[in-house]
Amino acid sequence: MGKKRFFDDRLKYLSFIQNTGEKRAISSEIFPHIKSLPKNKTYLRILDAGTGDGTVKSNVIKSFHKYHPYTSLLITGKEISYEDLKNTLDKMPDRFVEHPNLMVTMTNVKFAELGQIESAKKIKDKSVKKLTLVLKADNSFDFNEQINGMGNFIKKYWGIEIDSKDRTSYSHPCLIRIYREDHKRYLEPFINNDYENNNYDLIIASQAYRAISSTITKVSNVIAPLMRLLNVSGKLLVTHSCGDDSVEKILKQAWRDRDHFPVKAKEIIEYLKNNPVGENTRFTYSKPKSYSFKFKRTPDQTVSELFGHGLDAKWANILYVGQIPEKDIMALEKNVSALKRVKNAIIKEERVFFKNELFAIKKIR
Repeated sequence: MGKKRFFDDRLKYLSFIQNTGEKRAISSEIFPHIKSLPKNKTYLRILDAGTGDGTVKSNVIKSFHKYHPYTSLLITGKEISYEDLKNTLDKMPDRFVEHPNLMVTMTNVKFAELGQIESAKKIKDKSVKKLTLVLKADNSFDFNEQINGMGNFIKKYWGIEIDSKDRTSYSHPCLIRIYREDHKRYLEPFINNDYENNNYDLIIASQAYRAISSTITKVSNVIAPLMRLLNVSGKLLVTHSCGDDSVEKILKQAWRDRDHFPVKAKEIIEYLKNNPVGENTRFTYSKPKSYSFKFKRTPDQTVSELFGHGLDAKWANILYVGQIPEKDIMALEKNVSALKRVKNAIIKEERVFFKNELFAIKKIR
């Protein structure tokens, strides 16, 4: 296996999602966009371009039912992680009960391949492994049992490979579809539909790239491929960490000359305006909006189950958001004075807060 990278550390990831309110904050920013989706369509398509543990995807389905209770929802999730796929699927049985007109699709392919996965038999000379689960019954208990029955397929095919350049990819391109048998007549017509470029009404890209990556890398590898998947009037929501918060302030104590969040939404939008994506298309861009969330305080003298005391948990979460390589962390731990500066800065920061920004890209022609 290749070198361990920041997002491969499951314990840090779990600590972050448990000890901060990011998932709730992101969901709250998305809800108004769910509400504003067209009311006159028989079905709507949403893509969660990086489901993580499935919390945001589950919250999107909940809000969709509130605002569009009678509209068929075709929601796709992109996730390469085996663990996060399972976490996401664990949250789905209740959603099929609340919103029966639901088709959940999961895939592990790259951003640039999302437009091919629905109809392709092969991607990069690898056969696409497909599984369609038609849920029987009408309750979450039975749905859960049936979804768990896909375990052998997932274990066999939903693996990853890491090449000599430390790049992660899937071992097999996969596509899983799930829908209810008693709503088959509403949903089955969509299965073999190529959707003409696989277009979506709403795409959500949350923390989909490294903060340290250049603007051109973020656009080329993530944002541009997703923009090409939008319907006319479709919207892409991009949200990422942006610094100017406790994270940046504390990291500066350890690495004073390093800019951990060099590219803001404003720079990305300006680049897109000057470097159009696709042919004969036109997009509008919203003004970036910042929002924040906090580290969840545990009661005094209470030891957190993830990373022990509050100081250690805060530092672990800050390192995760800052995407600090393991070699840099190890070097810092040998620098007694720098480590002391960091700990003092965390102690002085009474409420550690994290700041994200969000912007929308809408296809208008």
